[in-house]
Amino acid sequence: MKRTWLIQFRKSKNLTQEQVATSAFIDRGYYSQVETGKRNPGLNIAINIAKVLDFDPLMFYQEHLDHTSFDKVSDYKISEYFRSVDSGEILYVYNSLESHFQHVITFLISGFEKKSYCLIIDHQKNCYQLQEVLGTILTDSEILNYIHFFNKEDLKGFDNRDVVNNLVLQNQFDHFNSIRIWLSEEPNDQNDWLSLLEKHWTMDIKLHEKNILFIRSYNASLISAAMHIKMMRNYPHLMTDLEIVDSPFYKFSNKSFIFPSLFIQKNM
Repeated sequence: MKRTWLIQFRKSKNLTQEQVATSAFIDRGYYSQVETGKRNPGLNIAINIAKVLDFDPLMFYQEHLDHTSFDKVSDYKISEYFRSVDSGEILYVYNSLESHFQHVITFLISGFEKKSYCLIIDHQKNCYQLQEVLGTILTDSEILNYIHFFNKEDLKGFDNRDVVNNLVLQNQFDHFNSIRIWLSEEPNDQNDWLSLLEKHWTMDIKLHEKNILFIRSYNASLISAAMHIKMMRNYPHLMTDLEIVDSPFYKFSNKSFIFPSLFIQKNM
């Protein structure tokens, strides 16, 4: 879809496509395709274009999120869902790293708008990348006061549940409206919470009492179908790159109810 808003920014600066492309360190043909919507710029290119035309680079990502509609969870778009809720548990299994990054940014920005304290647990390189984009949207003091990044490498050897429990239970969070936690997981990590599913961590920190919105994300290519189903039993909401839906297994797992096999059902 043609990016009319981008064309308007360029014209307001009295710049040609060639001038913008040169300043953004890309060729004119590439930039032309960005304007016409035939290409979506990567993070670095989006930031370069935004610097030249003086706008928020998140606009490239927000347009995608805002034009995607869903059928469940009150028909909320993902961005609207993040802006409307203060607590809950979501399992996010993603296929696109770019979509994952975009959703984390939206999660943080919407959290800041709601005056929530945000905790991000991820690898250092991903934290730096997030901070780079946030730095074009928020001030240094806003990031310092509302968002805290934890390097996963520094937490190795610790039980992730204990780390988050201790953070959430600290009194310093009392003056915030809510707390948001985004944890990027790896299924082959010995410290991964997959191995702790039988003792669900939310029993410890009681999310509904603490007003916490928690998202735990996994790369879909690293998750087996059997493990995906196992995780779905522990989370009321599931998220993909395009939607947030209710987990089809969550309510049944809470009641310890298991469907018989299809063969048995057919003969009942």
